[in-house]
Amino acid sequence: MSPRKKTVKILQENGYELKRKGANHDIYFNPISKLTIPLKRHDFDESDMRYILKEARIKM
Repeated sequence: MSPRKKTVKILQENGYELKRKGANHDIYFNPISKLTIPLKRHDFDESDMRYILKEARIKM
């Protein structure tokens, strides 16, 4: 599974919902914590995954 797909799955398991799709990013929103996370579509790797999960306050 690609790092981007793993990240989407982890975000959804932690209450994040797809808010909208942009040209270069998908925007995920958590209604409980009120956090918005942009998730880029291209050139997504393991370091991007770690950064996104840190910003989303999800511990691995």
